[in-house]
Amino acid sequence: MGKIYFHADDYGRSEEVSKNIFKCLTKGNLNSVSIMIDHDQKCHKKLKKLKNVNKRLHLNLTELPSVKNNNPIISNLSFIKLLFIDELKKQKILNEIDIQIKKFKKIYKPKELKIDGHEHIHMIPWILEYLLKKKNYYKIKELRNANEQLMLPRLIDLFNLKYIRNFIACIIVKIIYNLKKKPKMNSPYFAGLLYSGMQNVETIKKTLIFFRKKKFKNCEILVHPGYTNKKEKSKFKKNYFNFYNSQNRKTEFNLCFSKEIKKELKI
Repeated sequence: MGKIYFHADDYGRSEEVSKNIFKCLTKGNLNSVSIMIDHDQKCHKKLKKLKNVNKRLHLNLTELPSVKNNNPIISNLSFIKLLFIDELKKQKILNEIDIQIKKFKKIYKPKELKIDGHEHIHMIPWILEYLLKKKNYYKIKELRNANEQLMLPRLIDLFNLKYIRNFIACIIVKIIYNLKKKPKMNSPYFAGLLYSGMQNVETIKKTLIFFRKKKFKNCEILVHPGYTNKKEKSKFKKNYFNFYNSQNRKTEFNLCFSKEIKKELKI
């Protein structure tokens, strides 16, 4: 098997989230990260200096800073709202995508741009179509293909509501991807939506075994080790704070320092 990207989303969401992900990159098993460009502005300077770390823009339309949420068109968006949004509002959202891309390029100066989306919004057909259209203009080398190949569930998964929810999300993404006639996105094989919010040593090992059996070359495993604390509660809406402050995030942070995972990643 070729390169394995052990990847974290959400760098830049807040100072504490960024600090914890940075620890995982410098002292742990992470070697890849996606970056929100509009929240924590102090975090970018030190990340820019890290070599041998795969860096991507994490397009964010569903959890924008409060200053942008004052715009009624782009405030309080969700995957579902974006999926069915009025045609007249789409241009405002595309403008926001352009702003984030240009800001990322200005700060990180990538030779070739890599992009994914917060809550996988880049897979929404009209957004994906726009990014593919702008591929040459922005020198986009890679778009994460969140069309995850499904593994056989464990018995315990069948009784887990979070797994069932994730499975349904995977099916929705598959339908969207196939409706777009399977566009080429030049990304590593992706895993992380199916076990989103519930990754542990067993699920990581299960994923790696699956990748090896399939003889995939470049692969990406997504974890969410960026957690916050009560001091930052005012920086998040209630449901998002509960997500970023959850025990699952702290568990996935610890995964990034697991010697067992480190050994598996090197096989």
